[in-house]
Amino acid sequence: MSLRIMLPSRAKVGDTIHFAFPNVPGRAVSAFEVTINGKKFKDPAVLTTRTPNGGTANFVFKVEETGIYHFEIAPIDAAGQRAEPRLNTLEVAAQSLVTLE
Repeated sequence: MSLRIMLPSRAKVGDTIHFAFPNVPGRAVSAFEVTINGKKFKDPAVLTTRTPNGGTANFVFKVEETGIYHFEIAPIDAAGQRAEPRLNTLEVAAQSLVTLE
């Protein structure tokens, strides 16, 4: 197991965030196991792109409210094998009401 330290990503309410995982030839991602802030995300959708080199599988998250989101996303292949999960943090700040003139 490897340790990876990442700075949190930032977003605002209304943003759509894509978490992309490469498809390895012969072992394409067909599902995700997603936990957000310690709770299982029910029925996460898989959005795929296809290229000659395998493409990617994406978990798409629509930001609906402010807060700090801790993601644990594990890709699962067609055989049901779960790969090592990826950890991500997303900060969604309250929108500023200040306007610049």
